[in-house]
Amino acid sequence: MRALVVILATACAAQPVAVRDVVRDAPEVHADQTRYYSIWLGGARVGTATERETWSTRGVALVRTEEMRFLRGETEVALVTTIAIDADPALVAERVRWSEAAGGVTRTAEVHRDDRGWHGAAIATDAVPAELVPLLVRRDGHFTGDVFLPARNFVGGHGRIDAVAPDRLVARLELAGGPLAEATIDRAPDGMPARVVDGEGVIALRITAAQARSVFVATDLVAATAVPISGAHRTHHHLVLEGDLVLPALPGQRASVSTAGVAVELGAQLPGAMPAADPGRDRTGEIRSLVASVRARITPDLGATPTSSHDADAATAGDCTTFALAYAALASRRGIPTRVVTGLRVDGDRLVRHRWAVSWTGRAWIAVDAAFGAAPAGGDLIGLAIHDADDAGLVAGEAALTQVRAAMWN
Repeated sequence: MRALVVILATACAAQPVAVRDVVRDAPEVHADQTRYYSIWLGGARVGTATERETWSTRGVALVRTEEMRFLRGETEVALVTTIAIDADPALVAERVRWSEAAGGVTRTAEVHRDDRGWHGAAIATDAVPAELVPLLVRRDGHFTGDVFLPARNFVGGHGRIDAVAPDRLVARLELAGGPLAEATIDRAPDGMPARVVDGEGVIALRITAAQARSVFVATDLVAATAVPISGAHRTHHHLVLEGDLVLPALPGQRASVSTAGVAVELGAQLPGAMPAADPGRDRTGEIRSLVASVRARITPDLGATPTSSHDADAATAGDCTTFALAYAALASRRGIPTRVVTGLRVDGDRLVRHRWAVSWTGRAWIAVDAAFGAAPAGGDLIGLAIHDADDAGLVAGEAALTQVRAAMWN
């Protein structure tokens, strides 16, 4: 799913951090600087990031622009994200602006801060925009506290960093639901990141201006993030996964631990073991009507503007996330208990990232895959995380995708 790479790439040079052991002292910097990073995934370059910090007596203006370019199947996607931060001389952020341009559509948002805290979004009073944290670490050698991600509707969390070797840091961002993302950061002599590797395999490398201007061939993001399925193909209904996995008891799957890994049986009729909601009349027919409504409104388009929970209702084109969020919004308004699932879908001899939903029919939970018009769905879906249909839930769900290292037919 495109959103995952965008989010992790955005965090590459701006991981929220906290330092307990200072690696080395870095001088306080008040000179204008421009830094460039190439962004890589699966051995292929997928984008370029430019960071500009401009100092004055009023403080610093920091602008980070990411230009992502890749393929999703045969669809070429170009996505430009800009985060602009105005901070005072003490590096206290006063205003944050975000914009994203993709497919001819531009979205923007802005928050500002005064003595009463942040305005424009629900942000903790002392929270720091993640992109500003590396400047604080460069200045102080340490940081801990609340942070927020402007590119994900200003969702908040808690950041920290630990020194593991000279000039090497390990950063972690946690939401209320637990660990979200980790990254290993190698620092350059100027105290800023030189190389960043996150748990998803996204790598950011410090480069020159000339290297930033170089043209690269777009890579297929779906293929680059897919997990190959090894072994003889016996059936689509039994797989073994390797990784740090605890699969939720979702409808459509049954998991057990084996010596080889996590054995998963798949099937639309598997009931799962989610806690029952209030009993009532069977609403399966209504759920199917909602799925049909979503499919009539939304055109499958892997190159469409990424969908957030806030604009799913208005989306007319998009990927699996768009379909899942749009369906979840309709179902919730009808009083149908519904949650969103992040996981994998069997696609031939590989697993590709996917999103769908689970809904309570009044008698049982069923998987609902609006992107493929299935209710109940199952037989080709492996749910790794179940979460709310909001931006915090989406970000937290994406972390589960990093845990699957290998898959084989059983």
